[in-house]
Amino acid sequence: MDNLNEDNIHIADEIDEIDKLDEQDEQPLYKITHLISANKLKAYIRIELLDKSAEVEIPCDEIFEYLKEHNIIYGILENDIIEFCKDKEYSKELIAASGKEPVNGKDAEIVYNFNISDEKKFAEDADGTIDFRNLNNVTNVKKDTVLCYIVPASKGEDGIDVYGAPVSYKKGRDVSFNYGKNTYISEDGLQLSASIDGCVEFKNQKVYVEDVYKVNNVDISTGNIDFIGNVVINGDVKEGFSVTAKGDIKIRGMVEGAFIKSDGDVVIGKGMNGMSKGSIYAKGNITSKYIENASIESEKNIYAEALINSEVKAGDSIIIKGSTSTIIGGATTAKNKIYAKTIGNKTYPETNIIIDLTSYYEEQKHIEKKKRMNRILKEELLEKNNKIKEIDEKTDLIINSSLDSKNKNSVQKQLMFTKIKINNEISEIKRQLQEDISTDNIADHKIICKGVLYTNTRITIGWFKYRARQDISYSKIYNDGNDIVIIPLNPSDIEP
Repeated sequence: MDNLNEDNIHIADEIDEIDKLDEQDEQPLYKITHLISANKLKAYIRIELLDKSAEVEIPCDEIFEYLKEHNIIYGILENDIIEFCKDKEYSKELIAASGKEPVNGKDAEIVYNFNISDEKKFAEDADGTIDFRNLNNVTNVKKDTVLCYIVPASKGEDGIDVYGAPVSYKKGRDVSFNYGKNTYISEDGLQLSASIDGCVEFKNQKVYVEDVYKVNNVDISTGNIDFIGNVVINGDVKEGFSVTAKGDIKIRGMVEGAFIKSDGDVVIGKGMNGMSKGSIYAKGNITSKYIENASIESEKNIYAEALINSEVKAGDSIIIKGSTSTIIGGATTAKNKIYAKTIGNKTYPETNIIIDLTSYYEEQKHIEKKKRMNRILKEELLEKNNKIKEIDEKTDLIINSSLDSKNKNSVQKQLMFTKIKINNEISEIKRQLQEDISTDNIADHKIICKGVLYTNTRITIGWFKYRARQDISYSKIYNDGNDIVIIPLNPSDIEP
């Protein structure tokens, strides 16, 4: 019996030893931990091997379960986890889940329809030669032209973190126009447009439109100017450059061998030396201190103190006044009047003075045509007045006739309508006859020389020509329809 008890105790001890061995076998060989990125869009799995010597194999389901236990439910990278476990790359950190990045809204932006860069862009010819004159520094715009517009901020899209929670996107920032004078914003607030014709400018981050373009000089720093409005140049226009404007051009300095063109007036403070290549064209008046070796044309009047060796044309008159008041050399042409103190000089250069009567002749043709038409109209008027008398006589006859009332009324009505029609025609003829006929006198197209017209001055007035073979003083010269006439000045001729 004692032996039996001893055996039982021995067996129990053996069982205890086995239990201890099983407990040792159940000790974990690895430990799973995780790390979440600050924005919660990445979940990293780390494997810590507790027994470096043991052969470890981690089932991927265990990692899936671990993630679930820790509420990591979105963006699980199943294939990456499977490959991780298959390759037993436990020393590496595993990205086990990746959330959805939010798509932030795009900032609003202003798109400019003109160049806002200060960088000068030089045009190149085919052979690579740089054109330093055409810098295109002036950006002309018409009224209501869209100068710039806003592309609105776009909406974004929320993301999702690894816990399945939304991640808010950042809204795009709005922008607004920084605008100056002569501009306006559209009703929807998305467009900035010009309120006038002019030149769009971008300075100090501000957009505005100028109706006057101002520069100090026109030279290599500015390039040529082509502007839709008025131009003011505080200095000079250098040789080889051009200034073109839809409005007036005012130059406070001088013009060298340059090209000037204006749809308005041109004013040059210190004069022009065209260097035999400079020219000016204006639809309005041209005023200059002096003009030398240049080609000048105005559709109206030209005013200066001196014209020297230049080709000058005016649609109306050329008035040369001032301390010198001289025309020397070249050809000076006007349709109405040429006024100067001195024409030519003592060296007797060939100086051509021309009164162009082309418009006068055309006007005379029109007058003759109008006179012929008036004669025809007067004949028609007499004829129609006679018809009115006939209608009145017929009306009296009908009234006193034996016709019944119905027929009388019908005939009277017809006669009345005819009379109204003829009276309207008579009114139109009288209106045409009242139109003025020009009384332009050929002698009003003249040359006034307040001082001396020197020998070798050649005068053309209409179809007549005259060459001065001696000096002529204080004279008025005109075409009387038969020949060129030279007579002393009257007091009324002296002031142009």
